[in-house]
Amino acid sequence: MRVHPAAPRRNILPVLAAFCCLCLALAGCLEARLPEGVVATVNGEAISLRGLQALLDSRSAALGALQRPSLESMRQRYGEGLGTLIVCALVRQDLQRRQLAVSPEALEAAIEAVRQDYGGKEALDRYLADEALDAEEWRALMRDHLSLVQFEKLVLEPGIRVGLDEVRAFYQDHAKDFDLPPLLTVCFVSGAERQAVEAFCGAFPRLPAAGAEGALRQCLEARAEDLPQPWRKAVAGLKPGQCAPPRAEDGGWRTVALRARKPAARLGLAEAYALVEQELREQKLDAAFLRWLEGALAQARIRVSPDLKADLLTPPSGRKNGAEDNGPEQEP
Repeated sequence: MRVHPAAPRRNILPVLAAFCCLCLALAGCLEARLPEGVVATVNGEAISLRGLQALLDSRSAALGALQRPSLESMRQRYGEGLGTLIVCALVRQDLQRRQLAVSPEALEAAIEAVRQDYGGKEALDRYLADEALDAEEWRALMRDHLSLVQFEKLVLEPGIRVGLDEVRAFYQDHAKDFDLPPLLTVCFVSGAERQAVEAFCGAFPRLPAAGAEGALRQCLEARAEDLPQPWRKAVAGLKPGQCAPPRAEDGGWRTVALRARKPAARLGLAEAYALVEQELREQKLDAAFLRWLEGALAQARIRVSPDLKADLLTPPSGRKNGAEDNGPEQEP
């Protein structure tokens, strides 16, 4: 389990690109001077440079980022990271007003679960130290993560309803998305001795206990074009229940066996219902979050450091095309 608690399940960066510009139009939203070490305030709540750096460090740790980013991409990362923390602050404040804030007990339970994943407190502390993640700042990021999850569950989800008519209409409009290609059920077999592979084929399509016949097998469903090239032609000539002749490869013996051929098909509405319902629910959650964020930004008083103002308010589409994460350094 990677320690990257700050990222919400929903990608909020497109949301920020669309709505943070609204903040710029509000009187007193962006001001030139903030206390030292503070990069923004949200309704008086400070967002520190240390907290922003912890968020970016947690993302780098989760992604295993080793290459040095360009100056331009670093500025963009800081702007996007600050946008994330602003939204987290708005969510936490909203939960507090509703008396639904994440409790200290829930936060501690979540942190303890992460500790157990890492083998205990010492192992987690060592990981955080190795990744240069401040333990207290990481704890604050975990609280933000839990707040986003709780906000979705307790505030947004109760207002989401998906009706049968909506599911049916979506299914009809996207019917081709539920087409399934022809599939093959095949078993790849290998053994040190030819006799072991032939023994497997002699018993096929019955599958003995793994390893009992002295051969290893891996059975799976796949499209014909996804099979390894050496076996694609062999499978094409097989009937269900047959094995291809064993081949000597890499000091052992291998073959492929065909268990079944499934023709192309289309999932019916009953089979696809849960998938469609989940997709529509996700769409409605996104729309509800957008509406909430628009209202929260309209009412909030947000002050942002001038050093990050431009990067926070510039949508990704409006940035320089040449600004790549690992490109050469360039002057802003």
